[in-house]
Amino acid sequence: MTASARAAAARAAAAVRGLDRPLTLLAGMAFVTQIGVAVMLPLLPLYATQIGATPFVLGLLTSAHAVASAIGQLAGGFLTERFASRRLVATGIGVYAGANILIATATAAIPLIAFRALAGLGGGVNQIAERLYLTEVSERSRRAFANGILSAAGAAGSVMGPAVGGLLVAVSDLRVPFILVGATSALATLGALFLPRPSVRAEAGVEPPDATPLAETSPTPEAEPAHEHGRRPIVALFLSNLAAMAGFGAFITTYAIFATGNLGWSAAEVGIVFAMFGLGSVILGPWLARRADLTGRRRMAVLGCIPVVFLPVVMALGLPRPAIYAVTIIAGGGLTAFESSWFALLAAATDEGRRGRIFGIVTALSSLGIAIGAMGAARAWELVDIHVAVLLAAVTFGLAGLAMLAHPTDRIPSPAAAGD
Repeated sequence: MTASARAAAARAAAAVRGLDRPLTLLAGMAFVTQIGVAVMLPLLPLYATQIGATPFVLGLLTSAHAVASAIGQLAGGFLTERFASRRLVATGIGVYAGANILIATATAAIPLIAFRALAGLGGGVNQIAERLYLTEVSERSRRAFANGILSAAGAAGSVMGPAVGGLLVAVSDLRVPFILVGATSALATLGALFLPRPSVRAEAGVEPPDATPLAETSPTPEAEPAHEHGRRPIVALFLSNLAAMAGFGAFITTYAIFATGNLGWSAAEVGIVFAMFGLGSVILGPWLARRADLTGRRRMAVLGCIPVVFLPVVMALGLPRPAIYAVTIIAGGGLTAFESSWFALLAAATDEGRRGRIFGIVTALSSLGIAIGAMGAARAWELVDIHVAVLLAAVTFGLAGLAMLAHPTDRIPSPAAAGD
């Protein structure tokens, strides 16, 4: 075994040792759920078009889901101050599962939009609840890593999803993927019922709703720098995620149609880019998230946006598939680095209390960026050209990185604090 192989094996073993039961269970749930999502999401515009949706309706479809998701996140943030976040995880996934089964019954645009909005509501509650639960059970010095593992687990499901989706479309029709995502989400709901109560407090003065007080056994946490609790970091994080969500909305609205209509890809090939995203997240995401904990989360969030900016550009230019795949893999790692660093920075900025409502408000309002990006891309598509709509995603992802520069430089934990 070469030295590099031994080093890679050592890093993998260290990552496995860094997992505990709550994180392992959350990661398994994310993996199972995302298999279904990865099958369904890239095919959704094709399904909607099949039942008569126009470009405007496609934008409205994405926007309705985004708005409902924002409402779910906002409600979830406030509800976690009264109910255990682990129970809200199960509730959110359960609603999402039922909504996707209903989507498979839609025969017109209006019910499709309504059912997609219901899915967004459940998904929003789950999204905020699972990240808050992860904050409750993870150490402050390893939060970016824990969030990176959760994101990478979901991305691993994205790698499998397109293959499954291609097979389903080949032997059935475009309704079946929605039944599958309902089934996988139902399985994740069952897993959520076994999430353990938080056994430690994340910070002094922040008590999970169903945790047992551990004041006598928990070590005194390190004092946070004063700037981490001001308004500036929260505003910067909000603007950055708003732009990133707008980029996602623009991309998901235009990608499938552009890939099939302009690049000549088949419906089965549409999912390959999602698989490459997942592959990059699995291979690069946890390592980059761990580097964020050690070298600075703001810095990693900015760097993570760079490859994501290039992906819509190489697609709009019509570069060969291998080039698109290579950029997508790197972008997948960059997106996970951004997301895991972002959640860790938001947790650090809300340590003084009322974390649930602040998480809910910031994520809910920034999720509205999906609607902004989707409708903006739809209008650019109708008024100019679909190439302009695709490039809109690159612009907004670039703005996400620029907004992160307004966040104060975060303190780099010492090796002892980080557990190294």
